[in-house]
Amino acid sequence: MKKVLGTWFLAAGCAGAAWALLFYSPLAGEGIRQGLTVCTSVMIPSLFPFLILSDFVARTRLGRMLEGPLGGVAERLYRCPRALAPAILMSWMGGYPAGARVLAGMVERGVLTREEAGRALTFCVNSGPAFLVAVVGAGVFGAPGWGLFLFGCQLLAGLLTGRILCRGFRWRRLPPAGEQGCLPPAAGFVGAVSSATAGMLSICAFVLVFSALCRLLAGWGLLAAWGGRLSRLTGGILTPQGAVCLLTGLLEIGGGCALAQGLPPGQGALVLPFLLSFSSLSVIGQLAACFGEAGPDAGLLIRSRILHGIFTFLLAAPVLWGRFSTAQAMTGQPVLAPGNGGLLGALCIMAMVTILCTAVDGG
Repeated sequence: MKKVLGTWFLAAGCAGAAWALLFYSPLAGEGIRQGLTVCTSVMIPSLFPFLILSDFVARTRLGRMLEGPLGGVAERLYRCPRALAPAILMSWMGGYPAGARVLAGMVERGVLTREEAGRALTFCVNSGPAFLVAVVGAGVFGAPGWGLFLFGCQLLAGLLTGRILCRGFRWRRLPPAGEQGCLPPAAGFVGAVSSATAGMLSICAFVLVFSALCRLLAGWGLLAAWGGRLSRLTGGILTPQGAVCLLTGLLEIGGGCALAQGLPPGQGALVLPFLLSFSSLSVIGQLAACFGEAGPDAGLLIRSRILHGIFTFLLAAPVLWGRFSTAQAMTGQPVLAPGNGGLLGALCIMAMVTILCTAVDGG
């Protein structure tokens, strides 16, 4: 009976989507254009280099090299095998999907099982430092240092989340990364660029879909109506505009951060700590897409995002609210831009060019 009801519910949803696309195509098109702006101005410049780097590390002997200095961190802090050190590092550097792509590669090569990768995702997903420093720190709170503060809170929240959700889980003894048929540098680089390109297209596709959905909901007045109700539930602590920012960010994090740039920083202090760690339904779809059809446990993934968001909120929101609760709204149109955080991407590109030159010279 449940299966039949689920099928009818799915059919009704598809019919509603077709109706919206037929009669509200201008709104959907506007949302897609807004999503394209986010992809070209932020997502691709700040994320694409890190996707290439994470794939390259996972495919070559660099993964084994990282086990030396970072393997102890993985074992002592996260209580997981040393072989997961590259995935942890890439999640720190590249943000949401970078660590997931390393884990997906390990599943594809048979190093990890689907269940082990799902457990590792509980602590290998967070917003990247470049995005936090340039877009959130400088764009919302007026200083890059606040982005670093949020980054530290996210790392601690991820550690707590992993400890709780992986408690009692028995990891297999994983062999070192260097024994898993690693590719030579030249082949690894070519494969990494190809894989990262496909991954970037998938990420941008999710951003466009959820940007269109957000624009449709906003155009129908639903986001404003739900935002007003949510604001009343909080006793006015969260303004209607802040509530709309929260609801938008739950669907697509880039759109939520864009709206946050036009809010008083105090409202951003209430909304962003949870949003940045929850990551949005768009990012959750991106994470699942990294693994293809044999994706991780969806329930565990969503629980980890909610718990991670709660921990980050408890760590960061009191400090940010105390500092910015009386600050005025930033003036001007909210615009996402990489800003100075693009330096990390530039350094990453330079490193990859060096790797390519070395690989060509050696083979």
